[in-house]
Amino acid sequence: MENLLKLCLFILCFETTLTLQCVLCPSYKNGECVNGNQTCTAQPGETCMIRRIWNSIEYDKLKSAELRCTEFCEFDEKSSGGETIHTYCCSYDDFCNSIDLPIVMT
Repeated sequence: MENLLKLCLFILCFETTLTLQCVLCPSYKNGECVNGNQTCTAQPGETCMIRRIWNSIEYDKLKSAELRCTEFCEFDEKSSGGETIHTYCCSYDDFCNSIDLPIVMT
């Protein structure tokens, strides 16, 4: 019985270390998450994602952002209609999609 308990604890610890935590903020505007900062746990095959949107004229001023767990994510940067949209995907560390982390250009 003791060995079974040890095995269960090992499996629980192993599973816990493999989960990826991401920042969840569907709408980031005016320097803050509209509904408060939350977290999501990436499911198998998912990554953390952050999509930042700037006005192309004021590139140093963030217009809005979206942060979440997602299954489909591609690094991307495009400009259209006076806006620049930068999408970054990561899975190297918990909360790697934090708005406070520097932008990684692909």
